[in-house]
Amino acid sequence: MVFHLNLEEAAKQSELLGNIKNLLEDETIEVGETAAVINADAVKMVEKGSEASQFIEDFPEKVTFYACSNSLENREIEELVEGVETVPSGVGKLNKLQDKGFNYIKI
Repeated sequence: MVFHLNLEEAAKQSELLGNIKNLLEDETIEVGETAAVINADAVKMVEKGSEASQFIEDFPEKVTFYACSNSLENREIEELVEGVETVPSGVGKLNKLQDKGFNYIKI
């Protein structure tokens, strides 16, 4: 499963985090590798000290958070929440994950 967020809106960030939490806690399904690709204005949520930072740090082994380096550079974000991986292009990473069989959910 790959979740995709590109908006900075708090409601959308909350929706993303809530959906990930619900997926991980759902005992009726087998959850495989899970990822979240964050790009555009949403990269502010992976900045060190953000409101979402604690949630992201709590799930480093269960969920991989990928942040678009282009978006980070454009917004001059240098320090990320521990465990967040950077990728050259968020949309490129989405493409690669979907090629590997990840289901795509846009938030």
